[in-house]
Amino acid sequence: MITATICTIGDEILIGQIVDTNSAKISTCLNSIGVKVVSMVSTSDTETDIINTIEGALKTSNIVVITGGLGPTKDDITKKTLGKLTGATAYVENQEQLEIITRILSARGMVPLSVLNRAQASVPNSCKVIPNEVGTAPCMEFEIPENRYGHKAVIYSLPGVPFETEIALPKVMDSIKGHFQLQKIFHKTICTFGIPESTLAQQIEQWEDNLPSNLHLAYLPNPLLGVRLRLSIYGTSEEEGLAELAENEATLKQMLGDAIYGEGETSLQETIGKTLKERGMTIGVAESCTGGFLASLFTSLAGASEYFYGGIVSYDNSVKMNILGVSKEVLDTYGAVSQECAEQMAAGAKKALGTDYAIATTGIAGPGGGTPEKPVGTVWIAVATPDGVISKKFAFNSTRRNINIERFAANALNMMRLQLIK
Repeated sequence: MITATICTIGDEILIGQIVDTNSAKISTCLNSIGVKVVSMVSTSDTETDIINTIEGALKTSNIVVITGGLGPTKDDITKKTLGKLTGATAYVENQEQLEIITRILSARGMVPLSVLNRAQASVPNSCKVIPNEVGTAPCMEFEIPENRYGHKAVIYSLPGVPFETEIALPKVMDSIKGHFQLQKIFHKTICTFGIPESTLAQQIEQWEDNLPSNLHLAYLPNPLLGVRLRLSIYGTSEEEGLAELAENEATLKQMLGDAIYGEGETSLQETIGKTLKERGMTIGVAESCTGGFLASLFTSLAGASEYFYGGIVSYDNSVKMNILGVSKEVLDTYGAVSQECAEQMAAGAKKALGTDYAIATTGIAGPGGGTPEKPVGTVWIAVATPDGVISKKFAFNSTRRNINIERFAANALNMMRLQLIK
């Protein structure tokens, strides 16, 4: 199978000054045409480090895609280093890129061109230029002789500016298709919630152990999404690949049942919204510890106004009593973080908002505020339905506020989802 390494160049990435978003975009594109990404690396702006990193990648990969280090300043040495690595004997001015540079800088009032800007159109004679239509740094393609690393290899050097890289990628993918005979890669992602990753692995262990060698399983845990199971098949025809994925998906559904809530990038709130919309039903929320996060998850979806009516952030007990109808007796006897309070919050929200369903959350997100009886990470969740109110207590072993809020919200959504599939 044709493999690739993605390499980002720049001290700004290594010191955490900027976040590398290019690698994810490049990897997605490579995957879509049947190239398996085997490594992602970052290296500093020094000739020795760049050469060592690229040569190491070329030993194991057919394709190396590089971003960064193509600017006009002295610290941008990628072009010079690649010229040295690939045996360039001279530099030539690429007229197509020079015209683009002139057009871009003229629009900015930066004419005549500076020596540094004009120099960006100068490239090693060992490369083929892929014009950068929206930036001043040309994309470069270097073919590496097969006898150098024992296999055919090509280097692509792209700008570090994310939107410039993104626009150049279709041309790069076309170039790769011209160089290599590619095999398809097929993926299927199955979304689960309610089974911890370790428990899930034990539950499907026998099935996983018997997977064919060309089919790989990855576990992708996320506090908001649950555990997604990604099935990947390499080196097969489209017909065989899709059939094999469908067969294994059916097996997983038999094994995991209601724990599966969707496929691909589906979210819990999307699954709930789709069902409510189909049934012509509505929902609202009453939030204490999640502070409006549940409402934001619903309203992040286009078309949510068809089924989501609103939310009440009842952070203070006075709001719980005056707006949601939670009794003073419940708060005095059981406290705000209690089954009784959560159930009255849900029932009160359903009534106040005039919805078919309502979800309520009340808990201790942390990092402070916990007690031995109700430690940080404790939450009571209630769902008011047309038939009554159900509730459940969860206890998460974390003092990280943002993680707890995400877990509280996700489990509240899952409780609601389970009510809809009863």
